[in-house]
Amino acid sequence: MSDTDKNMAGRHRAATDARDWLARLTSGSLSAAELQQFKHWRDCRPEHRAAFEKERLFWMGLDRLDEQLSHIASPKRPPLTRRAFVGGGSLAVGALASVVAAPRLSLWWNADVVVPAGNQRELAFADGTVAALNTGGAITIDFRPGMRLVHLLQGDAEFVVPPAVDGSAFRVASGGGNTDIQHGRLLVSAREDLTAVAVVDGDASVYSPVAADEIDVSGRPSVKISPAEQTTYRFGEMPDQPTVADLEMLLAWRHGRIILEGKPFAAAIAEIGRYVPEAVILRPGVDRDARVSGIFSTTKPLAALQSIAKTQALSVRRIPGIAIVLA
Repeated sequence: MSDTDKNMAGRHRAATDARDWLARLTSGSLSAAELQQFKHWRDCRPEHRAAFEKERLFWMGLDRLDEQLSHIASPKRPPLTRRAFVGGGSLAVGALASVVAAPRLSLWWNADVVVPAGNQRELAFADGTVAALNTGGAITIDFRPGMRLVHLLQGDAEFVVPPAVDGSAFRVASGGGNTDIQHGRLLVSAREDLTAVAVVDGDASVYSPVAADEIDVSGRPSVKISPAEQTTYRFGEMPDQPTVADLEMLLAWRHGRIILEGKPFAAAIAEIGRYVPEAVILRPGVDRDARVSGIFSTTKPLAALQSIAKTQALSVRRIPGIAIVLA
């Protein structure tokens, strides 16, 4: 085989492997060990990284599928039926798969650890900190001299932080802001553009907006929070003033519970939907603001969706690996 043939065969193999890894990454079920295997494969050869980036950009560049998906969910169209969605719906399924895959790919690409839907994971850091991540959580560990820094990219996290030998603070960067704590127990939640921070033990300072690696933050606006207090901030905005934290509610996921108290229907579905690998789709005409309450198990999210759906006489139809439709 000539050198040219060998190069072509190598590129073909890299492209094939890249597509295989892409499919496994977007499945939402990749283990931590498999994630490390992927990163080793990606980084061991430049052609592997190039092949994967090409495939990733191809998937993420399918913007037209967003428009197709919006037509599917448009209230001007007839309600979704299983026949319309599945029987003649290869385009719909393809659109959903691509739309769901794009943000998930971005997380897998940037995070050190991503927790698959319906799972939780505990991590031990070099400084003795123990972190717990809830379903869908994604984190990057960026410890450096004089700074114990982690980036919470998505999801709920609990950090039990010991004092550092050098006296440095432990910092959680998320949503364009930072939370610094010397030692104690900290809860941080990153949802879309909203970050929520609560303290169980110790005292924390919350800074926003600020760069994650900015060492001297003494001149930056901040909010101090003490045990059983919380604050929230949006990207580019200052944190709210502290309020009393409902720690039982905030820590429910650590005990395998989803607690809903008068939550709007759409928000309740979104909360439960974090525990399933599929996208959860509401048909047009649903009362998204109707209030619902209940206590559900994090291990039985489909049963929870069915229970909540009954409040509006909706059925729950699952397309494994693609979507769960409430119609």
